[in-house]
Amino acid sequence: MKKKILFIDREQFGSLTDSLKYCEYLHDTYSISYLCIDKGRPKVTFPNMKVTYIPKIKPRALRGSIFILTALLKCLFFQGKIFILYFPKCEIIKRIIFWKKMHLDIRTLSIKKDTEERNAENNQICKSINCFNSVSFITQPIANLVSVKSSIKQFILPLGADVISNTNKEYNHLHLLYVGALEGRDIIKTVQGVELFITQNPTQSIFYDIVGDGIEFDMIKTYIEEHSLSQYIKMWGRIPYKSLKPFLDTHNIGISFVPITPGYDLQPPTKTYEYILSGLFCIATKTTANCEVIINDKNGYLIEDTAKSFSDALKHILQNKHSYNSSTIRNSLINFQWKILIDKYLKTILED
Repeated sequence: MKKKILFIDREQFGSLTDSLKYCEYLHDTYSISYLCIDKGRPKVTFPNMKVTYIPKIKPRALRGSIFILTALLKCLFFQGKIFILYFPKCEIIKRIIFWKKMHLDIRTLSIKKDTEERNAENNQICKSINCFNSVSFITQPIANLVSVKSSIKQFILPLGADVISNTNKEYNHLHLLYVGALEGRDIIKTVQGVELFITQNPTQSIFYDIVGDGIEFDMIKTYIEEHSLSQYIKMWGRIPYKSLKPFLDTHNIGISFVPITPGYDLQPPTKTYEYILSGLFCIATKTTANCEVIINDKNGYLIEDTAKSFSDALKHILQNKHSYNSSTIRNSLINFQWKILIDKYLKTILED
């Protein structure tokens, strides 16, 4: 008989790459139940998996109450591993059903720019963690920032990616790709960096695809139109994970741009792994996570979080275009493939 896992997630299943991959690589050996909120996005599932959706009803407080009540009922009668992906007040479930063992997975600490707001969110995360039996973090530096009771077992569950594209890239033409959220990432600076590069290199072939959504989508799109950049830069909106392969096949530079702030400094972006494992050379901002964990001179180039630094990176890539090799780029992070990470780290948590 297969072992059982119950995932509880406030986001819709498939929205977060991490939990999507957990289930993709576990469903052959585990029977998976997944509780989440239906946010109107395309639904994803796997064999040996049952997804329960809470409708996106209003008011929000009613939806949240139904979600928590459903989670409580499922946990109460569930015989298996209970795995909760952090959301604010998730500890309510554990406080009420205190005798059930539950694991909490932390994918990110607060990324708020305001120090007071960021500290408040991180304090809430700490309070939640200290109600559970065990907790996992994406890196040890992230874990070091959190005060955890000695009785709570800690694990590291790193970020990773799959080798989505196996095409070999060449760099006579610059085909840039950004995939991710458009909120709080300052992606407008990459657009301005392309604009500056075009001004200084008017004959160079360059194209930039931006895939993602968020509150800054319209602002970025308006800037592109008002500055006559539409022939160089295209906004795609949100595209499902399973549909990203054509982009990774045809582009040669992945953009991993986040502001260099305390909230992002130790937080490695998932898409950095996806670009590199698909053979794309990566332009990444100089966060501690990118400097120490991911980027090296074989797979990427580190920059400041400014438009000028972004433009300078494009010039650097052109000057060194013959030194890049897709196989070498992929091999630099080959041990960060999801299957390897799940076998090594996640299964250790589930079998603990």
